[in-house]
Order: sequence, then structure tokens, then C-alpha cells
Amino acid sequence: MTKFPHLIYTRQPERTTGFKRTRGRDPEKEDKKKEPEEPISEEKKQRLAGKLKEYVEAVEARKRKKTLKVPNHINLIRVDFHCTFDKALENHFFSNYGLESIEKSNFNKNVLFRIGDKELFNSFYEQIRAISQLEPREDHRRKSFSRLALISDFYLLDDIGRKGVLSGQEGFIVSLCDIIENPEAKVQFDYLKEFLKTENVQVSGINEADNLLFLKNGFAGLDQLLVDNFDIIRLITSARVPLVKPGTVATPIRSYGFESLVSDDLPIVCIVDTGVHASLEPFKGLITPISIDHTETAAHWDEAGHGTAVAGLIAFGTDFFDASMKEIEAKAKLAVLKVIHQENDDLNIVALLNDIRDLHLSYGIRIFNISLNLPGSKTYNASIGKFAYELDKLAYELDILIINSVGNYSFKDLDTMVILGDLEINTHYPSFFYKTQPEIVGHSCEFTNLQEPSEAMNILSIGALPGNFEDDVTDGISPAKEYPAFYTRKFHWDLALPINGKKLKETQSNKHLVKPDLVFEGGDYLSQQAGMEVITSPLDASSPYYGRMAGTSLATPLITSLVAQLVGQYPDLRMATIKAIMINTAESPAGKKPPHFPKEQIKTYRKLTGYGRPNPLRFLTNNENAISFVIEDKINFDEFYAFNLSFPDWVLTTSNKIEVTGTLVYNFLPIPNNHLAYLPLHISFGVFKPKDISTLSQEDLKNYQLKSGVSWAEDHFGVEDRIFSNVQKMSFNISSHHFEPENPNVSIAMRCYGKSNIPEWASRHLKEQGHSFSLVIGLREIPKNNKSKLTGSLYNDIEMLNGLEAIADLEAGSSVEGGI
Repeated sequence: MTKFPHLIYTRQPERTTGFKRTRGRDPEKEDKKKEPEEPISEEKKQRLAGKLKEYVEAVEARKRKKTLKVPNHINLIRVDFHCTFDKALENHFFSNYGLESIEKSNFNKNVLFRIGDKELFNSFYEQIRAISQLEPREDHRRKSFSRLALISDFYLLDDIGRKGVLSGQEGFIVSLCDIIENPEAKVQFDYLKEFLKTENVQVSGINEADNLLFLKNGFAGLDQLLVDNFDIIRLITSARVPLVKPGTVATPIRSYGFESLVSDDLPIVCIVDTGVHASLEPFKGLITPISIDHTETAAHWDEAGHGTAVAGLIAFGTDFFDASMKEIEAKAKLAVLKVIHQENDDLNIVALLNDIRDLHLSYGIRIFNISLNLPGSKTYNASIGKFAYELDKLAYELDILIINSVGNYSFKDLDTMVILGDLEINTHYPSFFYKTQPEIVGHSCEFTNLQEPSEAMNILSIGALPGNFEDDVTDGISPAKEYPAFYTRKFHWDLALPINGKKLKETQSNKHLVKPDLVFEGGDYLSQQAGMEVITSPLDASSPYYGRMAGTSLATPLITSLVAQLVGQYPDLRMATIKAIMINTAESPAGKKPPHFPKEQIKTYRKLTGYGRPNPLRFLTNNENAISFVIEDKINFDEFYAFNLSFPDWVLTTSNKIEVTGTLVYNFLPIPNNHLAYLPLHISFGVFKPKDISTLSQEDLKNYQLKSGVSWAEDHFGVEDRIFSNVQKMSFNISSHHFEPENPNVSIAMRCYGKSNIPEWASRHLKEQGHSFSLVIGLREIPKNNKSKLTGSLYNDIEMLNGLEAIADLEAGSSVEGGI
């Protein structure tokens, strides 16, 4: 155990039901009246009439394209709205037009409907015609069909709308529409199963409740045949996984040059990859017998070399790059889940999801490294995908942590752009990541968006910095090792883009919503030496023992190695707490104002780096002038929760400052097919002046802010319109004058709320379950200037005054209501 370990808060908090909901709102914005709705224009009348004609023609065309004797037709219509599709609109379209919403996307402005009542749907036809036949200047707003003017566009979901990235004919991921419980859909699903069986197509995930299939050994044209004939199919995409393989080292090395030291109590990390060469000398004693192979080629054989490189970085972490170390302490033992064999092999995500669950339940594995992504990039403001949704569910149900790379921009495409002169390194950084008017010739910044499943919210998503731990290497493509690497990918939400002709509300922005969560070194690209050194097999003639590669695939296992070290030292902590500690210690790798990122690109920098790079000197331990403690607990819906944090008396007189850093992480059960309500649960925290819970919960906390402008980490105003974040971090400095006279204490408060426009099952879960959360608070004394002295007692003083305990001293499973 280290001298200054992280601690845990064990005292009972105060709790009360109910709290003042208006706190945190901006009164001026609240009182601002909605823009009056204008009478419908002549242009829009004609456009709606034209869209109706196109829709009718598309329905007939789809029927003609069906070549199989599918028992029925299920027409799905997508309607795009100028406004948010709220509960009132949902009830109106269901009761008046028989339209049942099954998918809400683009901040719930785009809605996919199943036509539930065909007779009622005739009213939609009639009223579209009626609104298009209004006299010039005739007011639509008091007509029965007035709400149809809120429509921006509508069309049939046809074969094109059911296609994702399709790059191969071997394997496909097929997601089904959320209508399988409908009798008509069940008939189609049974026919689909029989058809695939007849055609000898291998199918995983045939349980309709999962709404997810993986197809293997298909035939040419199968993808088009499926989207043409089966209305229950929502999306079909390729399952091919691109890889970056190790390259040749300039100076061959004839041995690994170090020995690994393996402790018995190391945590086990599962490597989801191309397999691992288990016989390699550095892995002796590290590879467990736990293995699964999807490829029929042996889990402990890695022909691609990718999984072996990942394994070395997880096992040895950053110590691997210290050439002076002849013995390296291993950070984890390794289990192998081989899901692909070579580059562009198909990833069976149905089997992968089942295996993750089984590996946890059978062997207690809680850490999974997935340095793989599905092909393509997320379009701007796209909803969370099916694969990411399933990972979010697993992380919530099992208390596991999945660490996933955000993916790499194609190195071949970068090569081509540099050779052709389309990409000028100095000119196009950082506009390469985000520039819309005009875009770089031959390049769309949307292609730098992250890849699925890294948008999942309960996992840890990792981007890359271009450093390779070799100070003398400066010939990479990125401007500086502290900046995001040229190949790394960014968060795909862009609230500046109008949706269906209207901009999003200011209250819909959320500064905490960002991916990747963290970044770490992944090597650079342009020359071989700029890459990162990795372990390879001596059987690889081109790069025996060591090779070089670059990518988020390498940054990810280095973060996983840090996670394993944390779990090894604090094995009884929840995985959400481990995630919170990692984020709480993260820092912007290039500071608050990186020189290459002008003011208008600062948001892009955040979308590339997330919460920053974890500080390896702080994530495991503290020192006499810094302390971190965790709170693991549960909070109920509509509950307010508070506890006192005592500081030593010397904070009232010192000229030094105290840095306060808090990070909240909570896992949640996601709601599928609902962009705004995917995360229905709101938990937030704040640091305030020391007041009793009745005051904190019922009065305006603007009067009790510890520091001006520092309130709740996340606001819940406009609860139905907002997308919440289950990761929140706030950091600020306080001085002696921020405390009340002769009272060196503060109150840390939490509250829990949620959405109401959600399915009944989700509402029951929200209101009837206690919701686990992990809050990490870090305190650090900062000298006023270079001549100021630190007290050297902050850690011991905070520990003693607040009854904090060493995490290792608590028995596993001793968590009680109100603390651990």
C-alpha cells in the first residue's frame, strides 16, 4: 500500500425527498417568449403536396422491388419536424393518424413511425392535401391539421435508408426495427429465419428480443435482397474491422531484452482482438488459460500481430518504453477473446456480447480492452448505435469497464492526401478535423468523427496523442506530441448544425458530453520511426521481437494498463469509480489555450481530447499536499443528498489556494431508439457553502455558492429537451475568503431526477430503483507564488477531520445505505 492512498468517505449523508426544481435556471432565458409561428408559406404547401405524391409512388415502387414471397408489407414512414417531437405531438400523431413512433433521432426531431391503423393513416393523406390546398394567406393555425405545418419532410423508409456501410459480402450486422412484438412483424421475422436457413446463411442472435443478428457466409447480393424484401430490417452494415499492423523496425533486435515479474494477485484483462502469441518470452506466466476463439484458428496464435502488440502494452504499460529496465513488473494477467484473424475480417458482435457476459460471470473478469471498431464514421449528431447500446447495457448490468478506441482515420487516405498535395500539414491542422465552409478539397471533416462503438456512454473511450515516449523523434505528421494525433477521431455531435432548418436551443448544449473520454500516446504517422514500438513475434520475418505502429489501438491498451493498476491496488471499488478516478486525474495535454487551436477551434480540441490525459503520478496515489477520496453510494429518484466536508482551520488564513476537482460517474440502463432520452437519469453534484439540507434543497442555491459561477456540475432545466451526461467534472480554486468567517467547511450536495417522456418500463426503473453513483473529490494545495511554502499537512488534516478511511482497510461488500 502506498503512503498516501486514495481514501473513501464513510459517514452517513443527509437525505431528503424533493428539491427546488428552478435552481440553476437562467430567469432571462426562461422568460424569453417563443418565436410566434408564422402562417404556412405557399412554397411549403406545395412541397408537402409533392412529398405526399413521392411517398405514394415510393410505396408502390417498394412493393414492385420485392422478389420474395414475404407474407405482408409493413410501411415505415420517417417524418422530420422543425421542432422537438414531444409527448403532446406523439399523442396527436398516434390518435389522429395511427402513427406509432418507433425511433427518434437527431435530438428527437426525426421520427420513424410504424403505421398502426391504416384507416386513421388515410387522414394523414387527406389533411396533407387539405393544408396544401389552403387559399393564399389563409391561416392554418386554427385548423384541425395545423400541426402538420411542423413537418419539414417525410418519406418512406426504403432500401437505401436501411443500408449502412457495406464493404463486403461475407458477414453482415443486421439490426431489426423495434416492432418485433407486433404480429405482422413476427410473421415477417419467421419468414426471414426460414429464408436464411434455406440459403445456408449462418445466423447468430436469432432471438427476436435482441433485435440484432449477425449473418455469415452470405452470397453476392444478399444485402440488397434483404433490404428490398424485409420491412422489419432497420439497418444492415458490414462487420469488417480495419487494422493497423506492426511495421518493420529499422534496426532489427535479436531479443526482447527484459524479463517480466508476475504477481499472483494481478487483475485479469480480456483482450478482444486478433489473438495473442502466448508462447512469447515476455508473456510467460501472464497468459491465463481463459480463451475464446471465433475464428477457428486458435486464440493463442496471432497472425495479424495486432492483439500481441495490444497485449504487451496492457501487460507492461509505460514501463515497456524504459530501455533501462531489465525487469518489468506486469500490470495485469491476460485472457484472450479472439474475434478476428486478419484485417477486414468480420466481427460477430452477437457472439462478442455473449462472450463478454460469460467471461465476467464465469471468471469475474471486469476489464475488457477492445482496440477495434466497426467501419465508417458516425455522421454529425447521429444517435448511439446498436453495438454501443448493447455495450452500455452490459456495463450497467455487470459492473464491468470496457475500454474502446475511437478509431483511426485511414492511414492510406492520409498518405494519398500528402502525396497529392491535398493535405498540407501546417495549413490543415486542426482544420482537418473540423472545417465546413468550405471544406478541404477532397476531404470531409465528417470522416474524422469517431467510429462505433466508442460513442457508448458507460464505457471508456480513448483517443490518441502522437508521442511515442522517444524524445528525439520529431518527424511525425502531427505538429506536437501534446496535440491530438492527425489520425485520431473526434466526438460527432455538432450543436452548431441546424436540424431540419432550425438550430437547437441553447439549453440543449451540455459541456460534459464529449468523446473520447481520455487520450494517451499512440505514436505518430509519416515515418517509420515516428511510430510506437510494440512487441511482435520472432516468427515474424519482417519485424521479429519488436515492430512499430501507430493508432488509437495503442493508446487504448496503455489506458487499460493504468486501469488494471488501479484495480490491482483498489480491487473492491466499482468500475464506475475506477473510471471516475482516471478522469479526475486527467489534464489537458496542451494546456487551456493550445497555440495551434485558435479560439474558434477550442471546441474541436475538446472533442478530440475529452477530459485529457491521465496523470500517471496522481492516478494511483497522492502526497502530503494533495488528497483524493471517493464516495460510492446510491441515490433515489427525486432525492436530495448532502454531506459536510471539513477543512483545517489554516485554510482561513493561508495565502495559498486550494484546488477542488470533482468527478461524478454513474452507469445507467439506456433507452434504445430515443436520442434525447437514451440517458433518462439525471444525477448531478455541486459544492456550496455549509448549510443544512432543508436550506440546500428548498432555497435558491445561487445565494449559497462557494464561489461565484460555481454551482451544479450539470443543470436539468428543460429536462425533456436535454441530453444528460453520466460523466461530470468540475475544477476550481478557492482561497481563504471563499469560506464563511471562522467556518472552514463546505457542503457537497447531490440530486437525482429524470425524464418523464419515456416508456413505462423505463419510468418504473427510474422511480423504483436506487441508482448507484461514484463521486471522486480531489483537493490540492497550490502555492500563491514561487516563494510560498506549502503546509505539508493537507492530506493528513482532511483525512482526520472527515473520518476518511483507506479503501484497502474496508472489507469487500461492506457498502451500506448512506456510504461504505
